[in-house]
Amino acid sequence: MTRFSSLRTRSPRLPILSAPGLKIAQLSAAASVAGAEPFPPERWSNLKTYAPNVLVGPSSVLQRLAERIDMHTLELTSVDHAILVLTEIGDKPLSDTTRVILWQHFGVPVYELYSDSKGALLAAECEAQDGWHVELGVRFFVQAGDLFLQSSPHKSIRTGLRHFLDASPCACGKSGLRLIDPDLCQLQDAEPLLAIGT
Repeated sequence: MTRFSSLRTRSPRLPILSAPGLKIAQLSAAASVAGAEPFPPERWSNLKTYAPNVLVGPSSVLQRLAERIDMHTLELTSVDHAILVLTEIGDKPLSDTTRVILWQHFGVPVYELYSDSKGALLAAECEAQDGWHVELGVRFFVQAGDLFLQSSPHKSIRTGLRHFLDASPCACGKSGLRLIDPDLCQLQDAEPLLAIGT
């Protein structure tokens, strides 16, 4: 089963996890997804030989790879299962436009995974793509419209996002809390992530 190697909670329930033997290429110098082979940009020329079924990386890096494919400086036709977009806390969520661009380039579903700065999974999209399922043990709360991560009993981190928290069952059948309609806040502070005492 594929999961985040640094995960402090259990792995997300995504279609990607149900197919054994998938080759996963993570477009970074190190892999945070267990079983993924790291492919920093200097190794992208080896992607065709590796023939991954799944690509993992931040949206900006995945877009850059798609541009290289468009320019015919890179050939990659093996991706046939999914694209996993890694969105780190404090980063802008995947836009609908970027999702469509990635889908058009690779012809596979695009799922967003939300992690903290250490690579631990906080929430993830499922096949229904109706919000992010919050991982067990992860606590979010909304204060004055802003989404906070409860990182310890006395410390919270402002995520830079506005979300609706929804506890209704998802169309995928999974219950639990979901973050619906992620939207980036306009933070007035210099740093997007602010630790506060609670």
